[in-house]
Amino acid sequence: MKTKVAIIGAGPAGSAAAIALSKKGIPNILVDKRAVVGIPVQCAEFVGLNINAYVNINSIPSAINQKINYIEVDTGENLYKFDGQGYILNRAVFDLYLAGEAVKLGSRLLTATRAYKINSQKNSIDVLSSEDKISYEIYYDYLIVATGPKNEFDCHKNRAYIYATQVKTDLLKELDSVICYFRPYIPYGYGWVFPKGGFANVGIGIEKPVSSVPLSLSLSKFLKEMRDAGLIGFKILEKTSGLVPVSGLNGITCGNIALCGDAAGLTHPITGAGILSAVISGGLAGDYAAESVKASKNLFEDYKEELESVFKNSLIKASKKRSELYPLMKERVGIDEKIKQLWPSFQEYYN
Repeated sequence: MKTKVAIIGAGPAGSAAAIALSKKGIPNILVDKRAVVGIPVQCAEFVGLNINAYVNINSIPSAINQKINYIEVDTGENLYKFDGQGYILNRAVFDLYLAGEAVKLGSRLLTATRAYKINSQKNSIDVLSSEDKISYEIYYDYLIVATGPKNEFDCHKNRAYIYATQVKTDLLKELDSVICYFRPYIPYGYGWVFPKGGFANVGIGIEKPVSSVPLSLSLSKFLKEMRDAGLIGFKILEKTSGLVPVSGLNGITCGNIALCGDAAGLTHPITGAGILSAVISGGLAGDYAAESVKASKNLFEDYKEELESVFKNSLIKASKKRSELYPLMKERVGIDEKIKQLWPSFQEYYN
């Protein structure tokens, strides 16, 4: 099988790349190991209003679980509240919509198909269809890797991760805020309650192996605290877990291979936010791949330069502040004194 551009991963980054390519008339194949794009959901699902500059969320009402007006930060000593408009997404719908848009524009989508090897010398990827158990090769001129946080291939890999786990449970109080919690029993990370109508995503994330605290123990303590506060109930509808890269921007290109989204380390090292940056980077990767095909010249170094101009400085700053912020939970002192300089909701963070 041959194509001008192959894309591994049909999350927001990969689908944004496919959309950009198809808009410019460049043949592309989008490969995803999941049988249904977007499932399972491994995300707290919050995104700011600025997503509308790239995807018109209001035109996909089923992708919106709830609109958000505020962000709250609970240090255990004080509760801070900020304007922070955005959405709690239905990520399964959102991801499927983006992949569907790519297909409408001309992309070929292969689901239940796992790419397990990149042959950079042959410009091909080996893939395996989990439905019919057939293995075959896809040949490409350019390859975009949008595999999420855990890049299984030889190209650049993330160096540090938050290990996150969350449940979807019943919400007993009406909320129009996302709430972030800093607690000693969640070292090198934080807890969150993100409302979804009558339910909420409630979870914790801890950097491993920096902290040896078991995720299950930390989550149990957090759920107990939230239940004791009367915020959530005891129903557990879903439980998910996943990785969040926190090492900042890593290598972006390997010859005619470009990385985007989580695979490129574009999640925020402090908050873990990554949906918007995935869409932006995927769109840019698709644009540069399309121009490379048209010019018969590899322009991925230009992609790298533009991506770094957009993200590099903010990610370096966040990485430095992360190294100051998260050890404070282990020490159990000083979090409230320094939170304003170290958490991006505060204006002092940017001074």
